[in-house]
Amino acid sequence: MMNELTYAEVWKKLSTIKCENVDKKGKFTYMSWGVAWLELMKVYPFATYEFLDETYEENGTCMVHCIVKIGSLERYMWLPIMDFNNNSVKNATSRQISDGRMRALVKAIAMFGLGHNIFSNKDSSVYGEDLPDETKDAAEATVVEEIYTYTFTKTGGEVIGADDPLDYLNLIAPSLKQPNNVLHKKCFTENFDAIKFASQYADEATKARYETLISMYKQEPDESSS
Repeated sequence: MMNELTYAEVWKKLSTIKCENVDKKGKFTYMSWGVAWLELMKVYPFATYEFLDETYEENGTCMVHCIVKIGSLERYMWLPIMDFNNNSVKNATSRQISDGRMRALVKAIAMFGLGHNIFSNKDSSVYGEDLPDETKDAAEATVVEEIYTYTFTKTGGEVIGADDPLDYLNLIAPSLKQPNNVLHKKCFTENFDAIKFASQYADEATKARYETLISMYKQEPDESSS
């Protein structure tokens, strides 16, 4: 009976493999799923992978999920569906989802060590992906703003939205339920114009709810004091 594999053993073996057959797209370096899987099969031909169901965010973007198993060991990785500039896309097509899945597969394999050096290289498409980046954040915000008629910027900077005034009101309500909360007040003030705009296109019942929300904060600009 063969000995049980350990993560350390697998990492030591796979991380030393030089993956020289890589692709260059624009300024980014990629390893195709075919190359990654070929190299993995050379060492662990019993390895398997599985794609979990996609998950969808409120802003219309999509996340794919992949699990790679080597014996009893497994690594899980996720990846948003992205365009050629690595910005999230809304309403992803079946081809984009398929491409995203295979990219997630390569990342999951890299978590075992194979090709990890590519992802830690500054020319990699995902190098520094978890670090603050104003340009990237602005591009992501644009994706959301292009989707919705009514947008709302939450305290942490996340942009959410809806196309229907009632849906929009229900969406923003959790962020504005405490008028005495400093952060909620700030959030209301910064989004006041957008809230007022949405209220103008609401039906009578929904408009009444908007008026109640606005009166709770008593933040409507007073022209007489300006």
